[in-house]
Amino acid sequence: MAKIEIQTFFYDLIHCKNKINSTFEKWDKKYEEDERGSLVAGMRECPDAELITLLINIQKLATGYEQIMELIDKAEQEQVDEA
Repeated sequence: MAKIEIQTFFYDLIHCKNKINSTFEKWDKKYEEDERGSLVAGMRECPDAELITLLINIQKLATGYEQIMELIDKAEQEQVDEA
């Protein structure tokens, strides 16, 4: 298995994931009985600033995933080159 070093942005990704999960959990509790479902109701009813923050965190998480995949690909290529 390829090894990659811990990067500082990993901690940012954990923070983003926690923020996203806390927002979804809040919506699950608040809109539990809503016929639209908690995710749809939460997105429709939340203030614009909160929705923008959520979308920014989702985008950061997706970008971080891409960076991690690049690190893994690089580490695997280094293993192949060494062999």
